Order: sequence, then structure tokens, then C-alpha cells
Amino acid sequence: MARTVTFLVALLFAFAAPAARDPAVPQVVVRVFTLKHRSPDEALATVRPVLTEAGSVIFQPRGNTLTVRDTSAAVERAAKTIAAWDVPPRPLELRVTLLRASTASPAFRTPIPEPEGDLRGVGARLRKLFKFTDYTRLDTVVVQGVEGQNVAYVLGRDYRLEFLIEFSGDPRQVRLKGLSFERLRRSPGPGIADVRNDILRTTINVPIGQPFILAVGRDEAASGALVLVFYGAWRAPGPGIAGVN
Repeated sequence: MARTVTFLVALLFAFAAPAARDPAVPQVVVRVFTLKHRSPDEALATVRPVLTEAGSVIFQPRGNTLTVRDTSAAVERAAKTIAAWDVPPRPLELRVTLLRASTASPAFRTPIPEPEGDLRGVGARLRKLFKFTDYTRLDTVVVQGVEGQNVAYVLGRDYRLEFLIEFSGDPRQVRLKGLSFERLRRSPGPGIADVRNDILRTTINVPIGQPFILAVGRDEAASGALVLVFYGAWRAPGPGIAGVN
């Protein structure tokens, strides 16, 4: 009888004792992140690559939260990724110059204007990049905005430039997403809106502190082409967006 009682007690302890975790099986954890500056739906493309195949991400727009479920190591990677990604939008000052490029005969050829200040050295680069010999400045505008904002303005009265200042984790460059350059045609008659004709649609990465040259297409008003020159610099925070000719 004593042996039977001892066996039953040992059996009860065996069932009551927690099963030892297999060290070869990674521990699964769940962590909720509250985003301060970015929206959760944008985080999916950022967080998903650092998780395992079994990991999952759930976002809740109302609470601006992101729930990550994966191994402990993967969740730690996600935490570091979110910390580097969820930062305040940086203010940007972007100078954009529109040039008309053409090729003149030697008798009427004029030297390429050498811009001053931020755009110094652009004239020499234009000579190397393109076969055009003459460049006329049509307009220069300075735009002040922050990452995440959409910017649209008119250049040279006849052209319209629009782009999104996309968030970038690289302080060395700014990404202008969905950049569109259009020619405006003003229709005659009252109450008729301007007609826009696409010249170029692209996305570009502009290095900070260096001019970025973009040939945007042929100029219908002359036998040449249009060239955009971008120069970006991070600036101290300021109110709104301003364009100054």
C-alpha cells in the first residue's frame, strides 16, 4: 500500500511540474510599439524584412501602435529598426533652378553662366554631361518644407513641378518621390483651367550639399532641352512651406 501511495504522489508531481523548455526552440515574444512620428501602416515595409518567416505584424491606426510577434532576437531587431525609423521629420531647404539648354553656332555662342554660391561649378558639369553649348536660366525657386510633405509650384510661368519629400533614414540625401514636371498651356476663355502636359515623371535622390542635375526633356519653345538643377540642405525647423523667386 505504501508503495502504491508513493507512486501516486510521484506521478502527481510529474504532471504538476512545468515542462522544461527546449533550448533549441527560440522563445516567442510579443511587443507593442507606440509610434510618435510615423504612421503604423508605413512601418510594415520597414519592419517586415527584419522578422522571421513565422513573425507577424499588426498595426492599429487608432492607437498609432504596432504589435510585433516573433522570436526574441527578431523582436529586438524590430525595436532597433523602429527606433531609427520613427524620428521627427527633418526640415529641408531645396533650391531648384530651371535652365534652357541649346546649341548655338560658334559665331553666336555665349559662355555657360557659372552660378554663384550653392550652385558653383554647375556650368563645368553641364559641359561634361551634355552636348549643348548655351544655357539660359529661366527661373530659380527656394522651397522650404519637411519630410512627408507634398510640394507643388510653378517654374518659369510655363512649367509646374511637384514631388513628395519622402522620409529618408540617410542624412546624406533627400528622396523626392513621384516627381512630375509638366508644361502649362493656358486655354483661352474665362473659367477654363490650365492644361497640363507631362514632360517627366520619376523619383530621384538628391545628395545633401551637392548639386543634382536632371535633364527633363526637350523644350518645345526652342531647339534644345530643359535642365533642372537641385541643391538641398537640412535646415532648422520653420513654419510652413515657402517658395521665393
